[in-house]
Formats: sequence, C-alpha cells, structure tokens
Amino acid sequence: MKTVRITETFDGYPNDKDERRFTAGDEPELSDKFADLIIGKGLAKEIAPKPVPAAIPATAQKDADA
Repeated sequence: MKTVRITETFDGYPNDKDERRFTAGDEPELSDKFADLIIGKGLAKEIAPKPVPAAIPATAQKDADA
C-alpha cells in the first residue's frame, strides 16, 4: 500500500470495478498497482504515510480533565 497526494481531480477504478472520485489535495492509501498507475499518469505524487498518534496514557488524560 502507498499513500499518495492527488494532484488533479479525476474519477478512477482503484479496485477495477467501483468508480471513485479522487479530489486534488486528498491523501488516500491505495494499492501499489493503482498508486503506481496514477503517479505515472501525473495525477498523484507518493508521500510518506502519516504517523499514527500514540495513545494518551489514562493517567495523563485524568490529569487533563482535572
């Protein structure tokens, strides 16, 4: 899977059967095959995936609520 930034709005078929609108500025995670296709056509650029935020420990949340 690759994360890409859509550079132009277009409609595509990422799973070969269901049409989907990709809007400029969106950052979807797509299969390598489809991502490579739209990158090659100039419709997207690969970007690093966004890091998953760490969970807030329960004690820190309790202090924040006080």
